[in-house]
Formats: sequence, structure tokens, C-alpha cells
Amino acid sequence: MGRIEESVEVLAPLATVYEQWIRCEEFPHFMRGVVSVDRDAPGSSSWVVSTAAGRRGFEAVTTEVIEGERVAWDGGDGSVRHSGVVTFHQVDDRTTRVMLQLEVEPHGLWEHLAGALGFVDRRVIDDLADFKRHVEAGAGPRVD
Repeated sequence: MGRIEESVEVLAPLATVYEQWIRCEEFPHFMRGVVSVDRDAPGSSSWVVSTAAGRRGFEAVTTEVIEGERVAWDGGDGSVRHSGVVTFHQVDDRTTRVMLQLEVEPHGLWEHLAGALGFVDRRVIDDLADFKRHVEAGAGPRVD
């Protein structure tokens, strides 16, 4: 398995950033690497992502939630085997650092090559940048 660690600072309060992250079903609207996310049941979702090797699907199961601080998951089934954790850190009243750690298991020659060439890291960096732009553009907590 390969390990990816990336972070981004978002100019928004921690509560806003966390609220936006847990609405993962909205990721396809602004993250170029996420094609679709469907919540199947509490703590379970089906994902389709765009990778260097083409579109891949997987089921994700949330394994830990500490509200406002941490979300961990296991993406054990499907063509993308991985696990991950995202943590949220208050830098100041208006800035939040989002830290993402992924363990990714490539399948086949192309995925091993894509990982070795940094394509997977680049996709994560781009998706975090997309998330940052989305939140900073004014996406706030949902008012129901």
C-alpha cells in the first residue's frame, strides 16, 4: 500500500469546513476527481472516482467520527482498495487546516505506474484545492 499525506488551509472557520466535508455526496459538484457519491446507509456510501487508470468504484464505511475533528473510513470493496482519515485543525478564528491521509493499494501495472509517477498524489492535491475553492467561495453550513 502507498501512503499519501496532503493538507490545505481553508479560509473559513473550522465548523464551516467540517460541515462541508461531511456532505461528501456534494463532492461531485466541485471535485474533478469524484464522479458520484451515494449514501447507502448511515456510515456507508458508494463512490465512483476518476483515476489515472479510468473510473473506479468502491464502497466506503465510516470507521470513526469525532465531530469537528476527525473522520476515518475504510474503502475495502471495489476496484479502489484504500483507507483514510481526514482531520481538521483550527489555525485561527478564520482559518482551518484540513489534513488528509490515505493508504492506497494499487491494482495492476497501470495503477502501480500511476502511483510511482505521482498521479495519485496529484489527484488528491487537486481535489483538496477544489474543496478549498468551494468552501472559500461561500459554501456555508446548510440552514434547514
